[in-house]
Amino acid sequence: MSSDTGATGTTGLWASATGWLRSTWAAGESWMLDSRKASYGVAVLRIGFGLIIAVQLAANWGDRSLAWGAGRTFAQGRVEVDEFPSWLDTFFNGSAPPWAFDLQYLALIALSVLLVLGWRSRIVIPVLLVLYIALFRTNAYIGDGGIQLMRMVLLYMVFVDTSGRWSLDARRRRAAEAAGKPSRSASWAWLATLLHNGAVVLIAFQIFVVYVASAMYKIQGGMWQHGTAIYYVFQLDEFSTWPAVTEVMGRSGVLVAILSYSAVFVQLFFPFLLLRRSTRILALVAITGMHLGIGVLMGLMYFSMTMIAIDAIFIRDVTYQAVERRLAPVLRRGWDRLRRRPATPPVSAPPGGDDVLQPVGATTGPGSAGTPEAQDVSTAHPPTSPPRTAMPAGS
Repeated sequence: MSSDTGATGTTGLWASATGWLRSTWAAGESWMLDSRKASYGVAVLRIGFGLIIAVQLAANWGDRSLAWGAGRTFAQGRVEVDEFPSWLDTFFNGSAPPWAFDLQYLALIALSVLLVLGWRSRIVIPVLLVLYIALFRTNAYIGDGGIQLMRMVLLYMVFVDTSGRWSLDARRRRAAEAAGKPSRSASWAWLATLLHNGAVVLIAFQIFVVYVASAMYKIQGGMWQHGTAIYYVFQLDEFSTWPAVTEVMGRSGVLVAILSYSAVFVQLFFPFLLLRRSTRILALVAITGMHLGIGVLMGLMYFSMTMIAIDAIFIRDVTYQAVERRLAPVLRRGWDRLRRRPATPPVSAPPGGDDVLQPVGATTGPGSAGTPEAQDVSTAHPPTSPPRTAMPAGS
């Protein structure tokens, strides 16, 4: 009897386990294939990356030759030992004439602008990725962790439909659907959806690794354990962009402790805080505030903006849709005001009518000069010149 009971219990346990695996597999398959997730978030990511690259390159236009062109010889030793393929030397070659370097540099800026607009993103992103890596590998001393992370995320974005929202590509697709034109890739839509969602998962996992690893590294240091790490960060001259502000903030031990501990807490538990809506809002607000503080107070704006752009994928599509519904009428009215030419206000008659004093010879009211009535009268009865009076001779 006991052996039959044990066998029955084992069979029931196995059946429940296999049932749970089947349901989990079905839920995962449905999540990966039913629709493309984070469609608005990856659009914000696309726009953010395009703006960051465009601003970064435009801001360094005056020093482009010293940083990545013919004047980068001091960094050539690092280029010769990096792990990137040698064919990348074809682009931004230091021995190329200046005009060739400038053309490639301008092409990279143009690609970043096209990325913001969402024009042919499937083609623009791979080309932009190659040129971006080729440019920054020429001088490893320029850049920060944001550039390294942008390289990895751009690689994932090759498989993401980043132009599904707020792009010229999306506008072209809607026009084609309205015209009844069949999509050439309709039979492969399931594969595109699978690649899109898989790449979104990889981007999220990459961010989780960055945050959790950063928090684990922090808690090993005594300054983070004692809640004083932010104070010592404020004392570093290379990260002191607003010394007056950081000096005031560093005087408050409570504020320094809150900033130090909250940075560790939010990064360490960030993946778990995203599971519920209330904690997700708290995590996203806190992590965005942390990056804004890093960018403003430490001068790492490109890194901060890169992280904020990537974190945009964790905001749900329904939230973006709600914001879009509220902002769309406002933006449409503003655009209409810009397009509409202001009407010329009519010239009103001076108050008081005919009783107002006028300059000598000026008349108002019906029959005055310049009015239709006066013109009609002058036409019907042309004025006659007064008869000339003959003057006596010798007068």
